[in-house]
Amino acid sequence: MRATGEEIPRQQKQPPVLRDDGPAASGVPGPHAGLRFLLGFAATFRGSMFAVMASFAVSSVAIAVLPVLVGRLVQAVAREGGSANAVYGYALLLIGANLVHDLFWRGGEVLYRRLLVHHGYECEDVLFGRVVGQPYPYFVGKFTGKISSFVATVGREFRDILDSTCFTYVEMLVRIPAIVLIMFAVNLWSGLIFLAGVLLMLVIGRHTARRSFRAEKELADETSEMDGYVIDIIANFVSVKSFRQEQAEYDEVRRRRRLVIDAARRSSLWDIVFWASMALVVRYLIWPASILLNLYLYRSGQLGLAEFATFLSVLVMFSDFIWVMVWEIAQLNLRLARVEEAYQYLFGGAPVAVGSGSPLRPGPAALTSDGMNGMNGMDGTGPSPGRGRLELRGLTFAYPDSPTRPVLSDLTLEIGIGEKVGVVGRSGSGKTTLVKLLLGYYPLPVGAVLVDGRPTSNDRLGAAISYVPQDTALFHRSIRDNITYGAAMAVTEQQVEAAATRAHAHGFITRTSQGYDTLVGERGIRLSTGQRQRIAIARAFLDDKPILILDEATSALDSESEVLVQHALEQLWADKTVIAVAHRLSTLRNMHRIIVLADGEIVEQGTHPELLAVGGRYHALWERQSGGMLPVD
Repeated sequence: MRATGEEIPRQQKQPPVLRDDGPAASGVPGPHAGLRFLLGFAATFRGSMFAVMASFAVSSVAIAVLPVLVGRLVQAVAREGGSANAVYGYALLLIGANLVHDLFWRGGEVLYRRLLVHHGYECEDVLFGRVVGQPYPYFVGKFTGKISSFVATVGREFRDILDSTCFTYVEMLVRIPAIVLIMFAVNLWSGLIFLAGVLLMLVIGRHTARRSFRAEKELADETSEMDGYVIDIIANFVSVKSFRQEQAEYDEVRRRRRLVIDAARRSSLWDIVFWASMALVVRYLIWPASILLNLYLYRSGQLGLAEFATFLSVLVMFSDFIWVMVWEIAQLNLRLARVEEAYQYLFGGAPVAVGSGSPLRPGPAALTSDGMNGMNGMDGTGPSPGRGRLELRGLTFAYPDSPTRPVLSDLTLEIGIGEKVGVVGRSGSGKTTLVKLLLGYYPLPVGAVLVDGRPTSNDRLGAAISYVPQDTALFHRSIRDNITYGAAMAVTEQQVEAAATRAHAHGFITRTSQGYDTLVGERGIRLSTGQRQRIAIARAFLDDKPILILDEATSALDSESEVLVQHALEQLWADKTVIAVAHRLSTLRNMHRIIVLADGEIVEQGTHPELLAVGGRYHALWERQSGGMLPVD
């Protein structure tokens, strides 16, 4: 479809609107999604978990039988004419149980270090892989600082839960039933008192823990909002300084901090209620009832010395251990609250795959001789001949937040191999949306975009297109790392320098303090706009693909930088198919063709002279330009 300056009438046909509903559409939100993820991830190394937990279980059993051995030893010592062998036998059993406890505990520690520690950190790899693999819209509506904070939160809480499971929860699962069973062995009433006490603690604890859970979730949300806001301020410190907003931001942070403090007080209140209710059961019910009962039974001759000594040992062990159990239950409650809050923000309840291998889909393969080609051009050969034809067939797109308002409507366009096409239009005409779709930021319907005559998915489209943006945000890494970022294969130092030279960047790079090893600062702040743009062009030389998209690549530059960048761009696009979006119409005069967008449709196309001769929309834009830039609507 190629015209010579004629105005193209709007199409009446309206194909189905392409919608993107974001990551929430990939899964159904459900309760305890974070917990299900942690359990699913732990299941991937359940064999190692079982080995470590078994070692700690044996250790806990050995310590749980100590009250029984203490009772038997006291009885043997107190018995008149008792056998010395019995006394020393129980003493050796007591010592042996203690040694078994220690040996298996140390063995569990060694196994934990060898088998489980690394899994605690790999959890964050899985989460990061899922996050970084999310589609473009996912990042548009979220705090980047909050995403980072929540990934770290889930990873940290998983490590704490993993640690507590092996070192504490296993012991709790062994010792609590053991204490109750021993009490039943002492006498029925003691067993019933302890069983009733533990059940009462569970009932009361569940009620108070639910309130504490809600309060902790509110605190986690307020804290994450606070952290995200602070990170956003720091990341945009240039704007804060430029507009003298230090005091305003400080006041806003203090206001948000007060919300965090209020949430922390509510959470602390329910912590106090939780602990007080547990103490009420232990100190005001179990202790008085069990001590008075067993003392009465002993003095009335219904309870032997061994049973009474066993009872006292168990009571002391229970009284010491129960606070650890209560504390760990409270901490588990808080950890799960933080995990759920973080997980719901990150994934909205959708499940995260935790199987072996990378959580990311395979990246787009480089183009080969059957339709894809690797990195070319650094040796002067350029992309394989006959590659780089791009077709759009009836492309219609609407953003998720406005699904009934298409930004692009039935867009049909064919760009030939090596053709240079400029795209112009007023703000809101659909230029930026078109670029986002070609870069794969939103899913494309099958058959809407073809490369070299083949229907193309987002991944394969990304393998055919390199990109030079208007605002080049660099990583806080070395200049070399930023130039080689995205290269399809390993590159040599000579290739890096050759790319920088062709981009007119080698000169200023060698004048920096450490040359190609110089760190550019966050988002490249240590470099000027023109320098960042030339590094982006050098990156595109190494990321050599048959189709090149330029998005306002020179609009933010001064005259001197624009000349250098324009010259570098001409070298870069010499043997490529080019789509150049521009506000500065003068940069498009030598394009093979210019298309004019309005309301998401192509309304004119042709060469610069042809469009001026028609006297249509392009002519009006050209006449209304001020300093080479399109006027604002």
